[in-house]
Amino acid sequence: MNTPFPPPPAAPEKKRKLWPWFLGGCLTLIVLGGLAVAAMFYFGAKAVSAGGKEIVAQVPAVQEHFGAVTDAGMDFGAMMEASQAGRSVMIFNITGEKGEGRLVIETDQATQAFKSATLTLPSGETLEVDAATMKQLQALQP
Repeated sequence: MNTPFPPPPAAPEKKRKLWPWFLGGCLTLIVLGGLAVAAMFYFGAKAVSAGGKEIVAQVPAVQEHFGAVTDAGMDFGAMMEASQAGRSVMIFNITGEKGEGRLVIETDQATQAFKSATLTLPSGETLEVDAATMKQLQALQP
């Protein structure tokens, strides 16, 4: 008489590994956090640049020598170099209808009040800003 073979043993249940999912979730959160920080930096820099453009465009000496201002972004690299040299300055790279130049505003380190300013014209000439323009800059100071 034939005897049937015993049924094959049941396959052991595979245990689900959670660590790949956990690691993937952590990496996703890190990437999203990095993107959020980059977005905040980008939009913050844009806001500072737009504010700088508004301030610089209101200065009559700038309007006279550059025409309508199309861009006036802050030069953070030059500001860091000046800071390392012990100077407290705000530097704006100005682009206008008549060319490009720079506005350098010296500030008091203790009070951050504007002390003096120089304007580099598209021709390369450097002008010391007069007292009336300095008063206007101080009035625009945040």
